[in-house]
Amino acid sequence: MRKEQVFALAAAGVLLTGCAKIEQEEPQPSASVATATTQLATEAETVPAQQYPSVALQVPEITRQDVSMKLEAEDAAIPSGCSVAMMPRLGYSGNGYLSGLDAKNNSSLVLNAEIPATQHYDITVVVGASAASTCKIQVDGETVYTMKTDATNNFMRVKIQGIFLNAGACELSVAPVDGIVDIDCIELVNNTSLYDGTSEISATPVNSKATARTQQLYQFLQQNYGSKIITGQYASDSSGKELDEIYNITGKYPLIRFADMNAYSPNGGDSQNATAVADSLAWAKDGGVVGLSWLWNAPMGTGTIYEKDTSYDLKTAVTDEDIAGKSLEELSAMVTEGKISQNCYALVSDIDSISEALQPLADADVPVLWRPLPEAGGGWYWWGSDGAENYQWLWKLLYTRMTEYHHLNNLLWVWNGQSSSFLVDSSMYDIAALDLYVEKDQTYGSRYEQYVALRNMSAGKILAISECSNVPDMNAMFRDNAVWSYFGLWYAPYLGEYTDNNTLMEFYNSEAALTREDFSYSE
Repeated sequence: MRKEQVFALAAAGVLLTGCAKIEQEEPQPSASVATATTQLATEAETVPAQQYPSVALQVPEITRQDVSMKLEAEDAAIPSGCSVAMMPRLGYSGNGYLSGLDAKNNSSLVLNAEIPATQHYDITVVVGASAASTCKIQVDGETVYTMKTDATNNFMRVKIQGIFLNAGACELSVAPVDGIVDIDCIELVNNTSLYDGTSEISATPVNSKATARTQQLYQFLQQNYGSKIITGQYASDSSGKELDEIYNITGKYPLIRFADMNAYSPNGGDSQNATAVADSLAWAKDGGVVGLSWLWNAPMGTGTIYEKDTSYDLKTAVTDEDIAGKSLEELSAMVTEGKISQNCYALVSDIDSISEALQPLADADVPVLWRPLPEAGGGWYWWGSDGAENYQWLWKLLYTRMTEYHHLNNLLWVWNGQSSSFLVDSSMYDIAALDLYVEKDQTYGSRYEQYVALRNMSAGKILAISECSNVPDMNAMFRDNAVWSYFGLWYAPYLGEYTDNNTLMEFYNSEAALTREDFSYSE
């Protein structure tokens, strides 16, 4: 997505089903965010690669065992202003429940536990509230979840999945941020979802006519999936300054250079600054992998990606007619005959234009990680605002037109719908990806909760982070059994302000990171 424009990135933990959301409140970047990245390192701070040794993984030994514990709130030290009650909220366990935990008192419920085994746990908080409230759930002082509750007469169960705990003494806390809550207990059981068996990843792309090099790239992703993570960086312009800055800091270039094709959109594009294809060709010549997104300006009306700013209506373009293989002349005749709408014609015409723009990459036999129609589940882009069914129709049209009509067999298709409701047919995408942003001062971690949710809905697919605000925690990914295939770090302020130099150096020099020097096509 274009960070220089205003948008609201919905939390993936809310849109994706089947997994608890753990500290996933996403930032909303400002319209004033600069497109140019900040200077990351002075010459004195730059550490050449030969002076920075390989960084070994540090993953704790997991001891899996069945655990079931219950910590009664009334047995803990009673915080100021609270009391132990047995009425009026019924259905509690033990001898009562803690009543009146109020954010205004700036106090917390603290429960001490002796954790029997080093592993991941599911933590369930049994809570009640007479009005909407917010609490931070903390483990040894670190917030792992922001719990929001609505008014309820009874107790409700809030389950937090996959929290890693070391064996030994542990302090669990409930710290109100807003409102008043009653707490019955906190339960801990060993987590199993992180260790569920994963489906075997296909050994070939979904497009059976994919070029030999495209198959090589896919197999490189597939063979390294789960054991390595591929580095990637978005470029804000043709200068490649973000890529050079990463090299200056780490001594290595990312393997994937990501860019966007918005400037090539026929309606409201910027043809004078449409350089993504030429830049990608140059990057591929230097040995890198190309990643391209298409934030597609509406084919008619105001040339914008945002639903709120355009009159273009996708649902008026949807048709049961078989249009994917017809020429524009045939489609124009169908408009005249009233079989399809002008909106439908414009849609296909735009697909033809972007296919023509991508043709030089196909001619040069350069494979592309192709991510069109991103973040449809958010509803802020025109391709997602008319609902999942219309979006899925559009994805099928786009896939079929580009592969069967234009024969762009150098594309690996990346689905980034951000919602299980918007999932497309498995025969039309190779990689399932999420955009995952966190606040500047928030630990990025492995984002395992979204990994599990995406894995559950996209069985058999490679999983990746299509956009992020920081590099994921290498050790946490392996600890949590959530090793993403690749990531795409956005440019300023995310590269520079969100990601410090030491983090970049350690990540890029990790034994588990793949950089540009680690890949080449065989002849």
